[in-house]
Amino acid sequence: MSEPDEPLRRLVSTLAGAGLLAPAALLLDALRPLDVISSQLARFSRPLVGGTRAEPFVIALEDAAAWAELRRLMELQD
Repeated sequence: MSEPDEPLRRLVSTLAGAGLLAPAALLLDALRPLDVISSQLARFSRPLVGGTRAEPFVIALEDAAAWAELRRLMELQD
C-alpha cells in the first residue's frame, strides 16, 4: 500500500525534474488563500481526468490540507 502523500511526492519530483519547482512554488504561495476553492476545483475536475495520469494528483489535492502538504514537500525539495 502506498503512502497517502505519494502522488504529491511524485508531483514535486516531476516539477523539480522539469525545472519548474520555483515557478510552481510562487504560484502556490500566491494562491494560498484559495486552497479551499482549489480543492473544490480538483474535486470538480476528477470525472474529467478519470483514467489519466493526472487522476492520482487530483485525488490527492481534493483535500484543502493537501495543498499545504504540497507546499511543504516543495520546500523540502529545495
